[in-house]
Amino acid sequence: MLMPDYLPTDMLILERLADNDRSAFEELYNYYFPEVINFSMKYLENRQAAEDITIETFVKLWNKRSTIAPGSNVRGLLFTIARNACLNHLRDEARLQRRHQELALLETTPAPSGDVTTIRTEIYNRLYQEIALLPGKMPQIMQLSLKGLKNTEIAEQTGIAEKTVRNLKTEAIKQLRTKLLKQELLYLLILLAR
Repeated sequence: MLMPDYLPTDMLILERLADNDRSAFEELYNYYFPEVINFSMKYLENRQAAEDITIETFVKLWNKRSTIAPGSNVRGLLFTIARNACLNHLRDEARLQRRHQELALLETTPAPSGDVTTIRTEIYNRLYQEIALLPGKMPQIMQLSLKGLKNTEIAEQTGIAEKTVRNLKTEAIKQLRTKLLKQELLYLLILLAR
């Protein structure tokens, strides 16, 4: 059975959403969820990630409910949110894959001479000291990330939502970059990583 491009009562549902009507949200969710998850699967080819992104898409729609213009194309809005979330997910996965490849390359390079090893050890010790000074859960998240755990694994171990892990990790990296640039340690880390 073919579904129409939109729920016939989209305009009414948008008005109800703007009035914080949860039953209107449930109607949209039940109607569009299968379409949005199938759309996400075309990008991700991973059922669990597609489900997560689909749920995240509906949460974003709920959070934007008061700013959605009356008469908006809800279906188009949902697909736009889902597409952007899928692209962000793919970008993050590619970035993580590059990091793992870089770490694997570092592990296979021959051991440096004694002086370089001492300098590298001192720099990494300083890096770990700076990580320990980060606020909240950031130190724990960064330590697990440096051990090679993925965001999903970190989320499971810490009991923090995966999106929160991603946001905290991004903020931690920004703070570390700023601190290490001030101390000129970032340049040394980059040089030693080669």
